[in-house]
Amino acid sequence: MLTSLRMKGYRGFRDYGVEGLAHVNLLVGRNNCGKTSILEAVHLLASGADPEVLAQIAERRGEVVAASSSHEGYRSDGPPTPTCVHFFHGHEFGPDSEFRIHGSDHREEAVVQVKTIADLDQQQQQLFADYDKDLLQPPLVMVTTGRHDGSLTEPLAVTLTDEGALSQRPTVRYGRLRRARTEPLPPVEFISPDSLMPRSMSAMWNSVLTDGKESDVIAAMRILEPAIENIFFLSGATPYRFGGRSGILVAFRGTKRREPLGSHGDGMRRLLAIALALSQARGGILLIDEIDTGLHYSVMGDMWRLVVETAQQSDVQVFATTHSLDCVRGLAWLCDNYPALAKEVSVQKIEPTLEESVTLDAGELMVAVDQEIEVR
Repeated sequence: MLTSLRMKGYRGFRDYGVEGLAHVNLLVGRNNCGKTSILEAVHLLASGADPEVLAQIAERRGEVVAASSSHEGYRSDGPPTPTCVHFFHGHEFGPDSEFRIHGSDHREEAVVQVKTIADLDQQQQQLFADYDKDLLQPPLVMVTTGRHDGSLTEPLAVTLTDEGALSQRPTVRYGRLRRARTEPLPPVEFISPDSLMPRSMSAMWNSVLTDGKESDVIAAMRILEPAIENIFFLSGATPYRFGGRSGILVAFRGTKRREPLGSHGDGMRRLLAIALALSQARGGILLIDEIDTGLHYSVMGDMWRLVVETAQQSDVQVFATTHSLDCVRGLAWLCDNYPALAKEVSVQKIEPTLEESVTLDAGELMVAVDQEIEVR
């Protein structure tokens, strides 16, 4: 479990720390203060600085560029590709750009550096031996190195275009390098404000069925609708062609009719995504951006009980963000009514003008809510 986090040269953080992390951590703060960036930093850290995770983050944010390059032959025309430019503080990109993310006194680490092929050591240059060494400006390379539980992971290198986009050409080579990594890394699940797509939830549901945990997920759904009896995921591609609202049915007590999950609002879908992701992140990390999306204030306490109890039982470390005062009050209610769970909780107020976040433990959170002190 991460007990601390420090980011250097990463997005909006020149040098910023988060201390006092617990099993379940709620990140609060004004818009554009970096809450989502911290979730993504944890994901990069847990992945051993995997470039594939960096690409996923960029795509989710829409940080892409057109497939073009001044180095003819190094990129083919194609769809927009993710760019790494915006991961660096001040959007400053070029040779020698880098950012570092450390966790738990450097036992966890993710380092991302930009270099030219000419700057690599001889062994690393062999990975790119098919590139033309006579180019006036050698292609840029992104080198990533991770550390997990004190042990270094195998470095990975991916070529970049002038615009900072991840090159398509070395995909096969990169795939071999990535598969060669043998370090056991923890599972990580990321839930965006749009929740999970039905295809992703369907795959998770299959794992839940294999493990015999479907009753736990259904019990979680009863927080919103006590009459739910079962959940069904339709097979094949056709049910999912309409995007994120189809392919999932729910059955209710007292009727044989099965209804689309989308007929019952965003809250049901959100809670199902959280329950499934908790089951998949056993022994790992769950990241939830805007955890309260679609959920009524009256169920916040029960939602937090589900999250904290499951995190404790399944050894899942949770990082979540919110702008909602009701969400903060729901967490304070949990701490007040379930003292055994309170020790698993921290609230982190993110203020990038400071050097570190402001940490509130359960006791301080309850006092703040009771005295109506703004903690967001």
